[in-house]
Amino acid sequence: MRSTLEDNFKTRLTDRAELYHAVQTLMSRGIPEEHIPSHLARLFYVDMDELNAVLELIGAEQAEDQPAPRPAFRRVA
Repeated sequence: MRSTLEDNFKTRLTDRAELYHAVQTLMSRGIPEEHIPSHLARLFYVDMDELNAVLELIGAEQAEDQPAPRPAFRRVA
């Protein structure tokens, strides 16, 4: 039988690659970006600086994937 002390241990989530994978998994399941830190913090000890860096990286990747907006009007003269 597990003791209550063992039940209180959380795994550390501090590696950038592991954070990237966790964020991608949550986003693929439809979790909004602003809710990801709270979801991860419930289950893991999270390095928030690394998590913010990963969220910025993913945001930049998504911005690159989308085409640049076309202007509504074209200049003729």
